[in-house]
Amino acid sequence: MAKAIGINWTRLHDAGSNYLMWYYIEPEKGQWVFHDKEINRYRKYGMKILAELGTAPKWASYYQDVRRDYNGYFDKFYQPKNLDDYANYVKTVTERYKGIIDAYDVWNEPWIHAWWGVGYDEKKQAEHGGYITSEKPMEDFVKLMATAYKTAKSVDEKNIILGFNTTTSPAENGNFSGNEWTHGVLESGGLDFCDIICYHDYTVEGLGYPNDASERGFEMAFSVIKEKLGTIPKPVWMTEGLSTMMKNGAGFYNHTIPYVSLEDVVDSSDALCRYVISHLGLGVNKVFLYSMHTHSYFPDNALIQYRALVTEEGFLHPSASAYSNMAWHLEDTNFVKRLTLAEGVYAYVFEGKNKAVAVLSPMINHAEYKLPFGEYVHI
Repeated sequence: MAKAIGINWTRLHDAGSNYLMWYYIEPEKGQWVFHDKEINRYRKYGMKILAELGTAPKWASYYQDVRRDYNGYFDKFYQPKNLDDYANYVKTVTERYKGIIDAYDVWNEPWIHAWWGVGYDEKKQAEHGGYITSEKPMEDFVKLMATAYKTAKSVDEKNIILGFNTTTSPAENGNFSGNEWTHGVLESGGLDFCDIICYHDYTVEGLGYPNDASERGFEMAFSVIKEKLGTIPKPVWMTEGLSTMMKNGAGFYNHTIPYVSLEDVVDSSDALCRYVISHLGLGVNKVFLYSMHTHSYFPDNALIQYRALVTEEGFLHPSASAYSNMAWHLEDTNFVKRLTLAEGVYAYVFEGKNKAVAVLSPMINHAEYKLPFGEYVHI
């Protein structure tokens, strides 16, 4: 379904975690569990793969020091204790899937204590789930980046390695803000150990205009790099985010649902496309939506708010049609500029080899603007 609507990449996080993440594929040291069939299925249908070099098995992480019987979702993300073991994991994966996996993301959201812990304190559950980071979490993360980068490049120089793994979020619940995390990784030498700088961005605000939530979030994540270097010296990918949380309902459905769908599918479709356009307008090279795997027949499922492009049943949502239309128009183009056509009416201009596309993005309240059929926005 993803390929059919113009999506060319998949990120293996949560959906697909057990295919490649360390916790799952080396449960005991030297005992490997591979999922070649599942990985090759993506390639069979023409999808490129962004894999995540994340998690650590109990035997290799600080989990063994915590002495806690509970082993939940976040307990798989304790820091590795020995980076040589992590390097061996990276080497094993990159050698096995050379030419199959296109890019590798190092870890997931380390700016959140629960995803980058070295200890646990029940007394701190209210602050950040009880998870405790090291004294130098950003420096530790750069060491992990360096290990992944050097190991993967030794296997194949063409391996694309993502780094920084920052956020648009402010400091909340004791976690680091995007500004704090990026600054710490930058000062610890993170730019030397990545090909791509990546970040996550969730918002429920309207997008597609100057100083919108995406633009403000981008500043939160990357202003420290621009202030120090004058520019962002490497491509930027937004590897996880969404703007339609709790907007997507039943959409069109394959079977009759036992309640009335209150969703405005035009609104949710508009929000999704604006999200992508807004990020491309910031110079972001790739946008990964989270997620197509969170469908559920039961709307109280905690992950349902993060469902993108599919209905509760797992069929394509009407917003997928809007996304497909957008992708078709923008294929093989690059963002050039944003124009103000009238007060509150903006055009995001994209150019390709033999075409130009202007995406109109009006605010809710805007001046009257008429674009007669057959005429063009002059750029």
